[in-house]
Amino acid sequence: MLYLLHEPVEKETVEEKILPLLKNIKHELVSYPLDKEFDIDKDSALMLYLPDAVLREIIPMAAKNSWSVSILPHPNNKFTSKGLGISEDIEEVITQYAECEDPYDIDLLFCNEVPVFSSVNIGDIFILSERNGKKNFFQEVINIIHNIRRVSSLSHHSYQISTDGEKIIHTSALGIIVVEHASSSLISKRLLEESSINDGSFQAFVLAPQNLLVLLWFFVRSLVPNTKTLNRLPSFIGKIKTSNLQVSDDAPMDYTIDGEKKQSKALNFEVHKQAVLLKQKSIYSENTEKENGRKSIKFEGLPKGETRKELIKRSLPILPRASTEQFQDLFKVLRTNSKISTAFMVMMILSTLIATFGLFANSSPVIIGAMILAPVIAPIVSFSMGMVRYDVPMLKESFITITAGTLVSLAFAAGVSIIIPLKVLTPEIEARLSPTLLDMGIAISSGIAAAYAHSNEGIAKSLAGVAIAVALVPPLAVAGIGIGWWDWEVFSGAILLYATNLAGIILFGGLTFLLLGFAPFKRAKMGLVYTFIIVILVAVPLSLSFDRIMQEANITRALEGTTIENVVLRDVRIRFGSTNVVSLRLVGSENIEPQRIQSIKKEIEKRIDQPVKLEVVSAMEF
Repeated sequence: MLYLLHEPVEKETVEEKILPLLKNIKHELVSYPLDKEFDIDKDSALMLYLPDAVLREIIPMAAKNSWSVSILPHPNNKFTSKGLGISEDIEEVITQYAECEDPYDIDLLFCNEVPVFSSVNIGDIFILSERNGKKNFFQEVINIIHNIRRVSSLSHHSYQISTDGEKIIHTSALGIIVVEHASSSLISKRLLEESSINDGSFQAFVLAPQNLLVLLWFFVRSLVPNTKTLNRLPSFIGKIKTSNLQVSDDAPMDYTIDGEKKQSKALNFEVHKQAVLLKQKSIYSENTEKENGRKSIKFEGLPKGETRKELIKRSLPILPRASTEQFQDLFKVLRTNSKISTAFMVMMILSTLIATFGLFANSSPVIIGAMILAPVIAPIVSFSMGMVRYDVPMLKESFITITAGTLVSLAFAAGVSIIIPLKVLTPEIEARLSPTLLDMGIAISSGIAAAYAHSNEGIAKSLAGVAIAVALVPPLAVAGIGIGWWDWEVFSGAILLYATNLAGIILFGGLTFLLLGFAPFKRAKMGLVYTFIIVILVAVPLSLSFDRIMQEANITRALEGTTIENVVLRDVRIRFGSTNVVSLRLVGSENIEPQRIQSIKKEIEKRIDQPVKLEVVSAMEF
């Protein structure tokens, strides 16, 4: 016998849409709620045309009495059919019932003795939960836009999580999502491989992002239409696989079971094995993953200790914010690095000497060796932190150390240039006499690399040291050579390059610390303004120099390889002055007379639209 359960108000709908499909099946209509005496024998079954709220009552009752059930799709059945993986077509469900000889045993997850068909959402996880069970990409986008006004007020809540009665972690998180299988929520679809509803366990995901940026990035990745799961669990998500779980807090927790809002100080999750006898097909009935009894717990990235307490106090920041432990560890290192020491001075002298000899020898490998030895990165990064934290003692100590290192480097480079009886502008020296905005770009990249490497323990500090040394030690040595030669052009060009890189590194190193959350913007504002002004002042001569390089490139491009009066122009070089000097080689098939060179000069001036002095080397082609 088949008993078709329905609510009294829907009797007409049942008679019109369902009864004609049951004409070959012995059945009886039963109105819900049931009479106290209602009972069925083991050969009978229930067919349920009921909404989610009623199914949450009748299915545990059926499980307790070992009644077989078939669930028909209903306008207000948004979670049960999807959660159990059954068809949402009435005719197909009835056909499956008729063809099903032995009911399928299905596990069922309970939260505080209430059955869970889809998911339990604890706390503020609306951004990663599906709305009314919908799966459409654009509907999910609309969902987040609808709730975007709540993003600024998101904050962590405290949670004590236990399993088998033993506490495993006291953490904070935006919320927790509990699901029995992969299809239950937006987040589980991207983090779980296809899972079974009959493995005797469920999954709990603890969402604990420490800033909105990482949360929104994960949300965007989750919405992208893709059937593949993410290869790696994001660091801000903890994952627990178990057969029972307890979540508690001192204050009442807001949570939803399949969209129904509830509140409690303690939640108890437990899987009832083979609780439901399902007399119809489920997409999970063929997934026969066996229960292995193993728990899986991954929560390395969840906040604990002081970090947990700080996150509970405030709303979730947009950008990363360093924890107290992170700040204390980094600050100790930078405080030490800001102080002048014998080791710093010795290494500064040695790196300068090596760089100076390498510049005279025109040896790139020797200069690179000096870059590796240079210790000047340490006080510069400390100065950047002192600037954004407006820490006056650190600023003073860093400034003294940087100044002392600069003066010592200039003095020793000047001394070497006086001792060595050579006054030749080698290509390595000449390369550091005309800084441009391109060098500012190098300084910016170096400053970001230095600050990031110091804030991240997983990156070797030496990598940042090499990056900064590239920009600082050689120009300092060249400036010292300019002092030794008493040559203003050599000194001014190199010291401008040094100042450029120093200012760029300090400013963007500080900005990096600011973005990584090591200082509040209000405190960093004044230091950043002063440094930015210095960068702007330095950028003025750099832009002029960059403009000069552009002019040189345009002139070279206009003349190199061209033919004037059957003479080919080769090896074009430009020297700027009150009147620019064009140096080149004229290649022809015969000797070139002075009158002809004058004619070529006029044609060159016409092509580049400016007067020039011409220096030529004549060559004959045979």
